[in-house]
Amino acid sequence: MVLSKDVSRMTNESLSSTPQEDGPERGSSFCVGMITELEMKEYDVVYILKDGVKEYELRYSLRSIEKNLPHGNVWFVGGQPVCLFPDKALPHIQTGVLKWERARSSLIRACKCPDISEKFWLFNDDFFVLKPVESEEPFFTGMLHDHILRIEHRYDDKRTGYSKALRYCEETLHDADMTTFDYALHVPMLIDKKKMLEALRTFPDCPMFRSIYGNYAEIGGVQHDDVKIVSTNKPIPDGADFVSTSDASFFTGRVGQDLRNMFPEKSKYEDYRHRTF
Repeated sequence: MVLSKDVSRMTNESLSSTPQEDGPERGSSFCVGMITELEMKEYDVVYILKDGVKEYELRYSLRSIEKNLPHGNVWFVGGQPVCLFPDKALPHIQTGVLKWERARSSLIRACKCPDISEKFWLFNDDFFVLKPVESEEPFFTGMLHDHILRIEHRYDDKRTGYSKALRYCEETLHDADMTTFDYALHVPMLIDKKKMLEALRTFPDCPMFRSIYGNYAEIGGVQHDDVKIVSTNKPIPDGADFVSTSDASFFTGRVGQDLRNMFPEKSKYEDYRHRTF
């Protein structure tokens, strides 16, 4: 189900906390895109990895998907850690000056690869799946405008590089008469290769490609808090379905210890005999 532009504007307004504060409850669905639960298919998993990536967080991310996410082949696109062995690898030299430009170059390479499934789960190396995944529904945090205000409030109303990127994304989507939902949260995202390539061609200079894709493709979804934990004192919340870490919180924090306790058994991706390329 795809909304008309007029209804899309109404949905934007209904979710914004300014001026209206009442929106859907966290974890509730809203009427954009396909909301009904689908039978889980085993799509490929694509990790976009920088050159020289370390294997520590990635090792536990792989353990988590082996246990909790039905999937096809696991692909490493970009950098290739020496101690982990995916089903498939797509090494290439990332291009671009900025971090997001380099990640974008790998994403384009993945979307153009005919051997990767037409839809795939997009992962970072610090994404962890804590419960069995039973739905393909995407997640969004709310509206881009509200995300921007939260960040700028945190830094005494100063604009950071990240808030500037979010603001540019919001303005770009608004100028294109599209919805402005915020998909910049640290969870796996199911990507349609064709639609992602279209979105990246349409908006080539926007660093927030998850939000660009989600709004361009009108994927809708379920409202969900971001799961990134940067504090070294914070454990995994009770009932969490996903979590993401920073280097500090993974190596020295409670959340990192929780993950090591939760996934003590090695995955097949840690066995060199699994290497198939």
